[in-house]
Amino acid sequence: MTKAGDHQERMAREAWQAMGALVLDNGRRGEVSDRVGLSFGKTRALRRIARRPMSMKELAGLLGVDPPNLTPLVDELERLGLVERQAHPSDRRVKLVVATPEGAALARQANEILGRPPAGLSGLPADELERLVGILAKVRGEEESGLGPGQ
Repeated sequence: MTKAGDHQERMAREAWQAMGALVLDNGRRGEVSDRVGLSFGKTRALRRIARRPMSMKELAGLLGVDPPNLTPLVDELERLGLVERQAHPSDRRVKLVVATPEGAALARQANEILGRPPAGLSGLPADELERLVGILAKVRGEEESGLGPGQ
């Protein structure tokens, strides 16, 4: 690789690590866990379930875990009254996991905390934020997307 290519690769890695540190901020995860009273793993599952009912297999795929390992987590969320299992409308062999109103409220609370930008980002001038949004859209392979995070 050329010297310029090495520098570009180092800068790309540095940018990626900085973005990861912002997104995976353990302080933010701790705040979510403290506010909703659940581990971050349970909160993560609840947030997915609150988006829409889904099968255990689908939820396991979204969370990147084996379905049998997900059962105790969903059992605990069900015991806490945050989710319930319901029959699938067209396949009696499948149970859907559905958020209860209490579970949906906790998921909204977690989403509000996680959706709040860090102070350092919010404090940037508008022109820098616009440039950053444009750069991130290019990285994601989009033209002027206008989409927020995770949309």
